[in-house]
Amino acid sequence: MVEKRHEVGQVRVRGTQDGLVLQLPPGVSLPALLSQIRSSLDDHRNFFRDGELVIDYGEREPNLEEIVALQRLLSDRGLRLRAVTSSRAEHRERLRSWGFHPLRLVDREAGPPPVRPLPVPSNLPTEGEHYAQYVRRTLRSGMSVTSDGDLVIVGDVNPGAEVYAAGDVLVWGVLRGTVHAGMHGNHDAMIAALRLVPTQLRIGSLVARAPDSGRALLDQPAVARVLEGAIVVEPWRVDRKL
Repeated sequence: MVEKRHEVGQVRVRGTQDGLVLQLPPGVSLPALLSQIRSSLDDHRNFFRDGELVIDYGEREPNLEEIVALQRLLSDRGLRLRAVTSSRAEHRERLRSWGFHPLRLVDREAGPPPVRPLPVPSNLPTEGEHYAQYVRRTLRSGMSVTSDGDLVIVGDVNPGAEVYAAGDVLVWGVLRGTVHAGMHGNHDAMIAALRLVPTQLRIGSLVARAPDSGRALLDQPAVARVLEGAIVVEPWRVDRKL
């Protein structure tokens, strides 16, 4: 597949398995950067019709004030900032400390079509209401899915894949990768799978890892939840409300 690409000055937009990625160059001032991106968005509206962008800092040093300005620019033009990432590990750690979840970007031509998040209705979420994003495929190493609500995956989550959700995560398959439910601090969230063999489980601010042997946490469908300040794993019982 030919990679979909458009360039304006030193800013580049490319297609990946995570959607359209806005690559920011080093050494360009914020006013110049905003001007280039604004011109690109205004002059090529059809190119950005999908409505979501990932910002890739590459070798550029991330700046929170800059990200806020970029997010405001995208929002003013009806676009959603899906994620912010960087090619440098120390910069990705900084982004995580600011509440972002950096992606491992994969070109479209290197694999199958992207996992695309479902559009969120404009009136969601409201207090007391939830919505669920539905993904029907196996997530391979290097792939990442993020949901602003609950997340249902019909397929396996392989080692090296990453799953993030503001609410619950339900995997109708084997969960071997990294999963973070309640990513905005919701300790009432839960993680359920037909088989739990995770690299790492996170619920809210709590973290749990699987045994080093690589065995399942339970050899049956299981649910991970927070009880008394710790993540516990118990059998997934159909006769009990999750």
